[in-house]
Amino acid sequence: MRDGVRFNEQLCATGISMWGDMAAALKKEWEEAVAEIEGCVAAAPWGGGAEGIRFHQALLKSGGPAKLCQTARRVLGDIERTAPTMRDTISISVAADEYEAERIKRLLMEA
Repeated sequence: MRDGVRFNEQLCATGISMWGDMAAALKKEWEEAVAEIEGCVAAAPWGGGAEGIRFHQALLKSGGPAKLCQTARRVLGDIERTAPTMRDTISISVAADEYEAERIKRLLMEA
């Protein structure tokens, strides 16, 4: 049985780096998709007739594509922040573990 939690630093660093690369690629792809969505909405291909007006109203109901883009940007921000957050969490955990190990060693030596 193991004592406590152990981090394979190289494996963690590789995983966090891969997450960061994925997040950057996902953000780039999303920004390209947003530009395409915004271009389609701006083109207003539905026209000005009654059917087009109803379509446009339905499209914009509950925020429409703009709300989708805003929500997705928020989620992507969360994804981007995960890598640095994990890096910090692991560093803090390792430092806390090392501190406690030294504290226990000192206590045992004093006993």
